[in-house]
Amino acid sequence: MSASDLMTRPTASLHPNDPTLGALQPDSTNDVGADFQLSVVIPVSRESDTIRDDHERHAAALAEFGRVEFIYVLDGQFPRAMAALEALSREAGHNVRALVFNQTFGEAAALSVGFKHARAPRILTLVPEPQVDPADLPDLVRGLDSADMVVARRTSGVGGSVFGAGKMEWVLKRILQSPFADLRCRVRALKREVAEEIVLYGHQHRFFPLLALRHGFKVVEQTVRPGGGLPPKDTSAPLDYSMILDVVTVFFLLKFLKKPFRFFGGFGLAVLALGLVATGWLVFTRLAFGTPLVDRPALILSSLMVVLGVQIIAVGLIGEIVTFAYTKDMRDYRIERIIE
Repeated sequence: MSASDLMTRPTASLHPNDPTLGALQPDSTNDVGADFQLSVVIPVSRESDTIRDDHERHAAALAEFGRVEFIYVLDGQFPRAMAALEALSREAGHNVRALVFNQTFGEAAALSVGFKHARAPRILTLVPEPQVDPADLPDLVRGLDSADMVVARRTSGVGGSVFGAGKMEWVLKRILQSPFADLRCRVRALKREVAEEIVLYGHQHRFFPLLALRHGFKVVEQTVRPGGGLPPKDTSAPLDYSMILDVVTVFFLLKFLKKPFRFFGGFGLAVLALGLVATGWLVFTRLAFGTPLVDRPALILSSLMVVLGVQIIAVGLIGEIVTFAYTKDMRDYRIERIIE
């Protein structure tokens, strides 16, 4: 199938909100693992004039794995990148497929679609420009022999020292006890089972290794050299409000997804207790000292805290009931192997 056929395929079949993405079933025209040893998924989020050169560098580095397919997911309309990929797909020896969104949906959606169409048992995620020295990519893939996911950790290339953690890694280490030092690097090798188990949406691709750990997969970090010998440009980038919201979301998903009452119940009980204490004190002063309560803002505030605490606790109970109802579809464990 030529790239032109892929480009003209109806965009509805590639819509990232397609419910079939949750199951990550492979393309119906191909069998999983048929001839392919490795699938390379590359989201493209901007126009690129070097996509062909970068592809050839990656392909040469991964040639030892036999048949390797490259799946480019264009997160929008990028004519020059599309033309380069179409030319690559027509040349012999390049197993290149291109999936094009009709508009921008985000990297998480692009990865989900790429995983859905991957046909090999092992998957490598890259970006068009080399974030990692291509010579180190085979080591990442070979790391899957003893792990479910291998995360790249870039070094400075000088004396083997590791780049200092960025703002995101610093926050995640303290809030979520994250063991990873370079989550901003999007070069990751994973087994197909990881892609089938984890559903990415929003900006959760940034925390993919943390989510894999939460699902019970073995995730290791491997030191590699950065592409071109340059440090990651966004290592010291400041945390914006959207990043903070993403961290809060992941914190809740990792800590309280299957026990929401512990979060809402604890917070609600604290608010309720403060409201009851404040209300009790006001009533005591009224009865003991005759302090008038008419037009007292403190009484209104304490009463609202009591009501708010009860409502928060009720939300936690509802969440717990919903979680219990769907417990049969949720797993807290993974069986690595069965010995009989």
